[in-house]
Amino acid sequence: MPYVTAIGAAIADLTAKSASVIIPRDSNPGKVTQSAGGVGRNVAENLARLGADVKLVAALGGDMFGKSLLDSCESVGIDMALAAIDPAAASATYIAILDADGEMHVAVVDDACTLSKAHILRHETVIRESQIILLDTNLDEALITDILDRFPENDIYIDPISVTKSRRIAKSLGRFHTVKMNELEAAALMGAEITGEAGLRQAGMHFMALGIQRVVISLGARGLYYCTPTGELRLESAPLTPKNATGAGDAMMAGLIYCDLHRKSTAYTGAFAQAMARTALMSESAVSAAINVATIEREMGEF
Repeated sequence: MPYVTAIGAAIADLTAKSASVIIPRDSNPGKVTQSAGGVGRNVAENLARLGADVKLVAALGGDMFGKSLLDSCESVGIDMALAAIDPAAASATYIAILDADGEMHVAVVDDACTLSKAHILRHETVIRESQIILLDTNLDEALITDILDRFPENDIYIDPISVTKSRRIAKSLGRFHTVKMNELEAAALMGAEITGEAGLRQAGMHFMALGIQRVVISLGARGLYYCTPTGELRLESAPLTPKNATGAGDAMMAGLIYCDLHRKSTAYTGAFAQAMARTALMSESAVSAAINVATIEREMGEF
């Protein structure tokens, strides 16, 4: 059976949501939760919940966070045989502060626990047999370049994660099959502000000219823009009050991958990916436990 290999971060997520308007430099009442996170891991869990065969290549420490991450991944069906586990290391940790509306106010990540080229080489054969390879920019630039060089025949998808980390793929953008990003990341990678619908089309043409096969720009409450060499798609989104905005992009990427595995049409893929993001936004955790194909298709029909 075809499978996906996700190479990226597995992070212990600590999320603090304020009960009211955040007052800087003060103690704000709210709710703190712990969950499994990391872009690569989140995409892998979303795919597993959709029934896909997915392997995760991620670095884990030997601490309680590492054990919790390993257990949570295996419990939802992610194949963890390729994980790099260092008993002496501390696992990566991410702390997000959300406002009362669920929007991110600020976040801090400690991602010192990382993958090495040697580990990728050790599992080269299994990774090469993947139908799709997913990367995130928690990987350093040298490792991303090494993976692109090592697997030139594979379709490699990437999520830039943030404006800062998007710089790690600025020189290699044209080597990816699919790049999924938000407006800020797209503007940073293009080197120009994106203004209005015309700006989205200009961005699409810019990235297509580099050789990317598909560009998806998430627009938050305004939906998404989807561009390939043969056409483009612009989807609006119905109003929604998010409970947690941290995992929507990861769910959207999983939706794109799932549809590609099943050879869905462009229109179906765009709507499915957007429904994945909407479902994630309605969840308190980064990955919604409600995600499955039937749920997503119902969400597609509703909006």
